[in-house]
Amino acid sequence: MDAVRYIHAADLHLDTPFQGLSREAAREGHLTRLLQNAAGAALERLIRLCEAERPHFLVLAGDIYNQEQRSVKAQLQLRDGCARLQKLGIPVFIAHGNHDPLSSRLTSVEWPDNVTVFGDVTERRPVVRDGRTVALVHGVSHARQQESRNLARTFSRDETQDDAVFQLGVLHCAVEGQSNHERYAPCALSDLLDTRLDAWALGHIHERCVLHRTPFIAYSGNTQGLHINEQGPRGCLSVTATYDGSAWVCREKFMPLSSVQWWKRPLDLNDVATIDEAEQRLLTTLDDAARETGPECEALIVRVHCTGRTPLDSLLRDPAAQDDLTERTLHLTSASPKIWLKDLIVETRPPVDRAEYLQREDLLGEAMRLMESMRGDPALLRSIAGPALEPLFRHPRFRGALDAPDDEETRRLLDEAERLCADLLEAR
Repeated sequence: MDAVRYIHAADLHLDTPFQGLSREAAREGHLTRLLQNAAGAALERLIRLCEAERPHFLVLAGDIYNQEQRSVKAQLQLRDGCARLQKLGIPVFIAHGNHDPLSSRLTSVEWPDNVTVFGDVTERRPVVRDGRTVALVHGVSHARQQESRNLARTFSRDETQDDAVFQLGVLHCAVEGQSNHERYAPCALSDLLDTRLDAWALGHIHERCVLHRTPFIAYSGNTQGLHINEQGPRGCLSVTATYDGSAWVCREKFMPLSSVQWWKRPLDLNDVATIDEAEQRLLTTLDDAARETGPECEALIVRVHCTGRTPLDSLLRDPAAQDDLTERTLHLTSASPKIWLKDLIVETRPPVDRAEYLQREDLLGEAMRLMESMRGDPALLRSIAGPALEPLFRHPRFRGALDAPDDEETRRLLDEAERLCADLLEAR
């Protein structure tokens, strides 16, 4: 039996606006157009991928577009893409989800003959190549936005088919234990396993993950991140299933589709004393994030999280200063990929004022006085640091792998302990 190859995509959310974009971003015309068209661009890349890879079929596991937009443009774009795949003999199987339930469809759209739109009752459709059935695709759609039924329990293996016929379930659902997504079409992993299907192509969870290997149960994630909490490249799964005589074994490959990526990046400003150095570190952070992207990324939206103790603390917390630093990065919007600093999250602290802390009559003052004494008395430092560090070096996992610190390393540990005490014990 030859391998069965399919592409699994979900949660395209066509024509859904990006979330968390400021009015300032709207002034960046080309970048704004790129953002507005990103979800549609991911669909176009998906269709081109199918044209290049020539899979046995394509599955779309729900939330292709949003009911609240009811976008004619999105549905016609999908129809046109399916028509291109029809010319290559590639079937497309669509299961609707909570954002695009059956009630939200434009009934006037006429789908090409290669498209199966699953209804609100579970159906089975064959994939036929050279006169024989190579796969059986099971699917069901959400009838309404608030789908509370356990749809997984409506699936079952077609026992009339030979075991060498690959059987796949397509469902938009929330599997128990998967993130904090809303519980539409809730089910347990055991419900999916009980169907005895060979694999499942799931939608609804925007993070790519494999829940089970054999049978293969996976979320493909969304094709385009829509906000800052959907970080990194997004896309689809290209899955190759082979029958080993007793079971179908699936190998998946992630295929990036998103032209826009969101990232959160830390920026350590500890001991940075000048705004020049702070700006340079910010630009380096943005450049480093861009270098980590793949060639498919056209634009990068970054939130930078500033930490550390710095004399610039009060300045960095000034909204006007943050706006000025952000404006200084605008030249990166013409880079490749285009880089946009979404915002600065400033959680820096002022420098440790040791003289002031030593006068305090509280726990932090007492700790600072003890550390000051250890700085002036190496024997005292060793007598306290030695017993404190001993459990680490005696631990079975680290014994023999770590060397005890010398006096210079111990003093560096003391400096770090001072900063940590100030952060934890200082009144906020």
